[in-house]
Amino acid sequence: MVNEYSPPYPVHKLPLHLRKDPVHRWRAETGIELIHEEPTLEEFQRIRQNWELMTPKQKAISDIKSKELFGVDNQTHYNMLMLRMIAKGLNGKG
Repeated sequence: MVNEYSPPYPVHKLPLHLRKDPVHRWRAETGIELIHEEPTLEEFQRIRQNWELMTPKQKAISDIKSKELFGVDNQTHYNMLMLRMIAKGLNGKG
């Protein structure tokens, strides 16, 4: 487990298809993590752990953006996405 916050990749290091995505673009431009859906549980959990390592000020900024993009703060969004992932795993549908 990592014990130090690792900022998201800057814009110039993002794959081209992610540069247009508002979540990845904002993360890249600000260097602040944001809880969001990922294709794998491992990456989703990595982002969550990284988010936990941010300063309270970074978390507050991230929560404002999360509410803007998703209508909920990061903790609530994490819980919603985790329940969705569990449900997908339990019912066998993707």
